[in-house]
Formats: sequence, structure tokens, C-alpha cells
Amino acid sequence: MAQYVVVALIVIPCAFYAVGVFAPQLKRRAQRRLALWLAAPQRPPAVRRAGLRMMPAEQSAGCGAGCSDCNNCAPPPTGKEQPLLDLRSRSRR
Repeated sequence: MAQYVVVALIVIPCAFYAVGVFAPQLKRRAQRRLALWLAAPQRPPAVRRAGLRMMPAEQSAGCGAGCSDCNNCAPPPTGKEQPLLDLRSRSRR
């Protein structure tokens, strides 16, 4: 039984992290929904404070927000491309 608890304590945070990496909007919506549920006026003050602390930060909009929707956030090309290094050829010498 103890090994199942230890595995769960490892797997559950890793799953939350993976959702945050691969589906950040899903994680943000779920976190906001839970925080609003906890911060409801009928909840005790300690639970409301926890809900307000859990509220995700507002997401910025426009270029530079990291959304990669408009493809304009990338830095402009420098004009001179860097050649790829072939590390295999160096190790054979």
C-alpha cells in the first residue's frame, strides 16, 4: 500500500506539470474554475483566501505574449545563416 502512495505522490504532480506544458489553456481554465469555486462568498475566509491565491495571473495579449499565433513574434533574420556543425566528423579524427 505504501508503494502505491509513493507512486501517486510522484505521478500526480508530474501529470499536472505535463498538462501545463502540453495544454496550458486547459490548465489555466481548470485552475481559474477551481479558484473561483473556492473564492465564492459563501465559503469560509481561509478557503476564499486560498482561492484568491490560486487564481492564475492574467494572460497578456498581442505580439510578445508567447502565443505563437501570428508568427510575428520571432526575431528578424540576421541575413547571415549559421552553418550546422557536424560533430560526428570531429570525433573520427
